[in-house]
Amino acid sequence: MPRMNDEPVRSVTRALALLRALNEEPSTSLHQLHLRLGLPKATLSRLLGTLIHEGYVQAEGTGGRYRLGSKVQELAGGYTQRSLIVDIGRPLALQVTKEIRWPLAIGTLDGDAVVVRYSTMPYSPLAVHATTLGQRLGLLDTAMGRVYLAHCDALERAALFELLAAASPDRQLVGTRELEADLRLVRHQGYAVRLPNARRSSATIAVPVLHGGSVLATLCLTTFGRLMTPRMIRQHLPVLQQTAEAMAAAYEARAAEG
Repeated sequence: MPRMNDEPVRSVTRALALLRALNEEPSTSLHQLHLRLGLPKATLSRLLGTLIHEGYVQAEGTGGRYRLGSKVQELAGGYTQRSLIVDIGRPLALQVTKEIRWPLAIGTLDGDAVVVRYSTMPYSPLAVHATTLGQRLGLLDTAMGRVYLAHCDALERAALFELLAAASPDRQLVGTRELEADLRLVRHQGYAVRLPNARRSSATIAVPVLHGGSVLATLCLTTFGRLMTPRMIRQHLPVLQQTAEAMAAAYEARAAEG
């Protein structure tokens, strides 16, 4: 893993600056890039040649002008709305942990589970674990999973039920009246709670991050099992919900920027 104090690679920094400059104009010349970036024309020619070879830049005929190539679109292919909501939510979750001390985590759907994409446990003096980053949490037996199921739309929920039924040896539990009643309650109250059990001594309260009728992510607070009381829920649920709303509002603002 790179150290934060490592010196940047100059050629990479220059190539990225070149791509950003090309992104701001339909096409541009070598001389314009030289004036814009302050780099020698020989250096720019080498960078442009490499980027043309890799498909990220295209030369326009013989006129000495350059524009971005279609391959640059691939660079954003892996950056989804799930990635964006995690990036937006990270500083908000960290700020809340600094204020209330308890750790928060952000999870997004990944197939038949919710995956923890960010956790403030390393920054919390009250963390139950060192971190939960990367953990896959079941949709049926975790607070994050159940709050996702309860708040996603009916078509998505039906598809997830089919996925769970196909993968689970305990298929009779999927889509039962008991589960449907539990999800209605979660949907009505706006949060889900996982109490301690044989596998986990901790407890979690989770809320959805909603936008346009979709669940962008789930946000949770984890504590020691014996501390998950109605009083604990009343105390910390409002800040969780406010943080989820702030995440959704920031996401909408970012999306509006294009």
